[in-house]
Amino acid sequence: MLYKFFRFFLFRLDPEVVHETLLFLLSLAPVRWILCVFCRYDDPRLQRNICGLQFKNPIGLAAGFDKNAKALLGFQALGFGFIEVGTVTPRPQTGNPKPRILRFEKEEALVNWLGFNNDGIAQVVERLKAVKPKMKIPVGLNVGKNSDTPLEKATDDYVICIERANPVVDFFVINISSPNTPELRRLAEPHFLEELLSRVQRVSRHPVWVKLSPDMSPDISKDQLPQIIALCEKYKVSALVATNTTTDYSLLSSVRLSQGGISGNPLRIKSTHLLKMFKSQVSSQMALVGVGGILSVKDAQEKINAGADLIELYTGLIFKGPALIRKIKRTLL
Repeated sequence: MLYKFFRFFLFRLDPEVVHETLLFLLSLAPVRWILCVFCRYDDPRLQRNICGLQFKNPIGLAAGFDKNAKALLGFQALGFGFIEVGTVTPRPQTGNPKPRILRFEKEEALVNWLGFNNDGIAQVVERLKAVKPKMKIPVGLNVGKNSDTPLEKATDDYVICIERANPVVDFFVINISSPNTPELRRLAEPHFLEELLSRVQRVSRHPVWVKLSPDMSPDISKDQLPQIIALCEKYKVSALVATNTTTDYSLLSSVRLSQGGISGNPLRIKSTHLLKMFKSQVSSQMALVGVGGILSVKDAQEKINAGADLIELYTGLIFKGPALIRKIKRTLL
């Protein structure tokens, strides 16, 4: 109820301004202390050993919330079991012009076309290095390509980020599914994906996850899905993340959209459907991470029942507040 009261006022402000303000607050030591007192809920039964990593619980923060590793200790204090930083690119970039986030209260959805706005790998690595001794949960880095990097040289961008971040993270997430960087989703095509995975695995010292689009058709025809899974298994990808945001604008029929990716409740069914497809086709050695439309305990359980070993929150945290993390943990127990 308390979060609902604050949310009323927060939702009257620009979404990106609110986001940056929250990151600043979470970076403050007094705020982290309060969160540890009121939000933490740990139990040994929640622990998971997946991809060779030890997770205090299976609930993670999805990429995009803390792109630049500014508030990792704050999110740890909220009770997450792991955190995904990024998406990060080799060079800093400002992203697309503002405003670039829309909020839909009734539908419990966000639409963003941020465009990988981030401080660049060098700055993010410095922040990760500074905070690493205090982190007690796994931290992963979601990596992508700069918007002006040609598709044929995109793999170089991923390799640069991974080589720089190897000493300071626990796993990598290969983002080939954001709808807000031109042609990025084409990297899921088998001939691009094979080169990308082969080179990434040669330089990575940590588990590699791959984040895929919920819009497998028409972006990728159905007969290519087995090829994508086969390549991920061939190059020993540790986990598939299902899914990124969607460009299926029919899911938000109340507004006419021409750009951006939809997250939140409208994405839930689509992302869960793809998660089930992966569960039926991947080997038992590959973990599955469910993300997209988790706004309640029931949604979290749905993802786990569909085959998710881990789940991630983003939009649900915005609409439901930090209490959602604790509620999911208690239900899992």
